Amino acid sequence: MPDWLPALSQVLCDGQPEVLCKRICRLDEMPSLRLIHRWQAEVVLPVLCEALSEHRPALLALQSLHHRAALGVGARLGEWRATLKPVLLALYRRAYAYDAAYAQAHASAMTYGLAPSNTAMIAEHFGDAEAFAAYYAQLNTEASATAFAQAHAAANAEISARAFAADDADTYAQVCGTSVRVFVWACAQTDEQRRALFHQFAEGLVVHLTTLQSRSTGETT
Repeated sequence: MPDWLPALSQVLCDGQPEVLCKRICRLDEMPSLRLIHRWQAEVVLPVLCEALSEHRPALLALQSLHHRAALGVGARLGEWRATLKPVLLALYRRAYAYDAAYAQAHASAMTYGLAPSNTAMIAEHFGDAEAFAAYYAQLNTEASATAFAQAHAAANAEISARAFAADDADTYAQVCGTSVRVFVWACAQTDEQRRALFHQFAEGLVVHLTTLQSRSTGETT
């Protein structure tokens, strides 16, 4: 079993039926990442295109690279890096827990704005504590979300690009679990939706693994 498969299945199968996990774990080793490229192009990216339609051109560019790589036509490191970065930036930004961060920042700002020592300054510049809290919470949360997305997207894009350019399964194992989490969190809002999407991705992986292995042994599916 390749190193990336346990790491990926651990994330995909969390909270899923045990039988699905066993189906993944029974699969044989795949020395190449061509399966992953096919899975991302045909299972993952269509979901991302639907959920993040405003980023469709960037997503389609990445899907094209994965389609090519699945056929054995690889891309260079720079091309992978340049194509992955905007997609991952959008995904991490969408996956950021914005509402929770906003609520926390708003509560903190309200406490500050309502303090007796600050009321005069708040009234002069913002009118009241609520206006100050809304201003501060939006400013703080936007900055935090941007910093979160930029840092994580840069790190993920670099590792993923190196893995895909070199067809390096060991390097891909470092980032596959994190990647599938951000795919799901960017597209699903509730726990139920996330479980359903993890299940969809896991089933798609099993189907593609089984099909590819059957072809390699001359079997029919």
